[in-house]
Amino acid sequence: MQLYSSDISPYSARCRMQIRHKNLPVDIVPPPGGMGSAEVKAKNPIGKVPVLDLGDRALGESWAIMEYLEAQHPEPAMWSADPFQQARDRELVRFVDLYLAPSMFPLFLALRGAGDDDAISNALSGVQTQMKTLDGLLARESGRDKVSDLELSDAAMLPIVWYARVLTRHFGTPDCLADAPTVTQWWQTAKAQPAAAAVLEEMGSGLRAAMPALFADNTN
Repeated sequence: MQLYSSDISPYSARCRMQIRHKNLPVDIVPPPGGMGSAEVKAKNPIGKVPVLDLGDRALGESWAIMEYLEAQHPEPAMWSADPFQQARDRELVRFVDLYLAPSMFPLFLALRGAGDDDAISNALSGVQTQMKTLDGLLARESGRDKVSDLELSDAAMLPIVWYARVLTRHFGTPDCLADAPTVTQWWQTAKAQPAAAAVLEEMGSGLRAAMPALFADNTN
């Protein structure tokens, strides 16, 4: 079993966190032939990573990969056996993928020279708005008994929040979590877990090599 992965892909990173936290028998490899190659598209027609290559079949969406691995390797558990709590975890991940991550897209475009000051300012405001919403979603979970120090939803959200912090700092917002105290507390706890810390360090090293200017005045 192989995971096609890129160090700077937040969606690959969430799968790597799960694999390392559970010590799963999955080889983590670069995409054969490079991103978008014929070899990758043969496994995932979208042509993107991550891809979980099972030999005769494959999965190509990060959350689908994580749910599959959790079902195949349930111990140590990374989410509750309660169907409602599982749905709540999916809700968190859907919010991060459909609202928080897209709010950063204008900042990625600005890194390539597209977008004026107003577009950047609006994007920074948009990221902070989504962080406040995430704060409310996480606050509902504050009394919940966690089954693991690093749960599936943690692994899925951490790389996206990491990118939000890096990008917003680069564009002049010192701390995009400043108005999100529950997210801040969660971030400090979750990112310290060994598998999370190792993968976030990989992301940082990879992105520094690819875009050193992004880190000129940026620490994490």
